[in-house]
Amino acid sequence: MKTVKLTTFAISLLFVLSCKGEIKNEIALLDPQENVTPVSNQYIKVAILLDTSNSMDGLIDQAKAQLWEIVNELSYAKCKSKRPNLQIALYEYGNDGLSSYNGYIRKIVAFTDDLDDVSKELFSLTTNGGSEYCGAVIQSSL
Repeated sequence: MKTVKLTTFAISLLFVLSCKGEIKNEIALLDPQENVTPVSNQYIKVAILLDTSNSMDGLIDQAKAQLWEIVNELSYAKCKSKRPNLQIALYEYGNDGLSSYNGYIRKIVAFTDDLDDVSKELFSLTTNGGSEYCGAVIQSSL
């Protein structure tokens, strides 16, 4: 009889402890700032292409700020409480300093998760003449 009571008590204790553990995990899932871990096999990859021709003279700072705001929002993306790896690439097109050999497009930063480097390079871009090589960019990306 004593063994049955002891076994029943042990099973009850395990049940209570496991329920509390599940409740704790559920509470942790509700808090978006905690319990967010990168998912090793899921990626968000975004290539930013910025027009650096003269037609962007009055708009380039605003365009860079808007592009960075998009990157910033993507850095908070989650799927089932897990954060996918965010990788950004940066290209420029449209100015006279770019080679026709490369389709009038220049890769500034290859896909990377170093957002500080992407930010530094993005905000250092300026306009530099331009014959508006947008058609060449579209063709080279196909």
